[in-house]
Amino acid sequence: MDKGFPQTSPAGFLAAKASEEPSQWLIKPIDFREAVHKASRQNGKPVIEERLLNQILYYLPQLYELNKDLLKELTQRVAKWNESSQVADIFLKKGPYLKMYSTYISEFDKNVALLEEQSKKNPAFGAVVKDFEASPRCANLAVKHYLLKPIQRIPQYQLLLTDYLKNLSEDADDHKDTEAALALVKEVANHANDIMKHGDNFQKLIQVQCRLNGNHEIVQPGRLFIKEGVLMKLSRKVMQPRMFFLLNDVLLYTTPVQSGQYKLKNMLSLAGMKVSKPSQEAYQNELNIESVERSFILSASSAAERDEWLKTISSTISEYTKKKVSFISTNTPAKENLGDLSVDGAPLGSKAPIWIPDPRTTMCMICTCDFTLTWRRHHCRACGKVVCQSCSSNKHCLAYLKNQSARVCDQCFFILQQQRSKIVSSATLGSKTFTRKQKRIPAALKEVSANTDDSSMSGYLQRSTRNKKQGKRLWFVIKDKVLYTYAASEDVAALESQPLLGFVLKVDSSQKQQFKLYHKNTLYYIFRADDVQTAQRWINSFKEAVVL
Repeated sequence: MDKGFPQTSPAGFLAAKASEEPSQWLIKPIDFREAVHKASRQNGKPVIEERLLNQILYYLPQLYELNKDLLKELTQRVAKWNESSQVADIFLKKGPYLKMYSTYISEFDKNVALLEEQSKKNPAFGAVVKDFEASPRCANLAVKHYLLKPIQRIPQYQLLLTDYLKNLSEDADDHKDTEAALALVKEVANHANDIMKHGDNFQKLIQVQCRLNGNHEIVQPGRLFIKEGVLMKLSRKVMQPRMFFLLNDVLLYTTPVQSGQYKLKNMLSLAGMKVSKPSQEAYQNELNIESVERSFILSASSAAERDEWLKTISSTISEYTKKKVSFISTNTPAKENLGDLSVDGAPLGSKAPIWIPDPRTTMCMICTCDFTLTWRRHHCRACGKVVCQSCSSNKHCLAYLKNQSARVCDQCFFILQQQRSKIVSSATLGSKTFTRKQKRIPAALKEVSANTDDSSMSGYLQRSTRNKKQGKRLWFVIKDKVLYTYAASEDVAALESQPLLGFVLKVDSSQKQQFKLYHKNTLYYIFRADDVQTAQRWINSFKEAVVL
């Protein structure tokens, strides 16, 4: 090849580009096929069916030969530049063959999935792939990496022709043909760019599937990876780290088992899923996940991270629902199917409830009896409330449990019976195995529950008196200028209630998290918040409540 061309001339530019060998971007398909046939001869039987091998390599041999011929013709044309000073005609001549890329790209995902599947299901073939990838010719890259390489070659041709065009004058003989060749390559390149983006998603799904113990079909047509991360899941008593993978149709809920590996606990469909913030400000880093199969409370490391998850999950659910509704409207009558996508107003028992955590209640959420070591907490499987055994002696079939019978509270039992259009007699509800005398609670303490939505302020505060240095952490609610005190955030009856009109609030500037409540110069209580911002919100609420 003549190296005397100036680098800025079209011939000089092509000479530099043409010197790149195709071996830098593509292993010879014949090498891989020979490795497979060699292993088959050694085993005495084929390690993989020939039709499957042909499908995996799909057009790869033809693409290799195409690029090899293209390089050869470009090299010869540059070497004889004085005889014919144009190259675009070569690309135009190869145009029909470049269309093979479109077919190769459209089958790329399926063929890579087939390679992965055969490598796992067929140990003999998997061993051949592993040995071939370990050979020097692969340069420590996987075979599927080389399957992607041809797609990456097309954008390089686009850049080559674009730069070549820049080196041509408008009156050059090759200018018009170069524009036509560039348009042809761009069409294929745009398709290649789309599949490469999708290929990145495919690789991510493969990684997720490999990180899950057991045989789980994560890679599916049309499935997209959205987000992953560790969130704390609130169980009945403690917070535990869980790994979540959000895809465009499901949320994978997993537990860590070893470094980088996870056990799949639930694959929750986004159909009918609802994500929301808790009503109480005290749990500002939490979000509620409600789905048909499972519902729970999650906690992020910060409010910003919580909001990011909330936004991402909500938008993914919205997109999934739109596609589902669109599909339904074009295939089946809407009335028959939209009920399956309903988020709000679902019949009791059709969706798994969020269980109220044990530490957040000290009394039965129906009869208000106190829990003790012997009088234990129970959860209603229909609504998630914490109730005593006396208020949950009934069982009922629940749809989300595939109509299996489960413990439910008396309130839900009555509703579920009504849903089944059966007459519930008083004798049925009255036949309880356990009885317990309810404690007498003044009506005023039952007017407002601890988790009421229409309060002016609610949350945990540390409360102490003048004589006691050690305070007690309690849940407080201010509503209608009355301060209600609870032992826990989900209690249904207050320990005490105190009208705030006439009281005086005093704040010490040196202790911004602390404030004091006085009445006629007598100190009643000293309150302390968890942080300055929360303290300020409480101070503002108290100031509004102590005056008319």
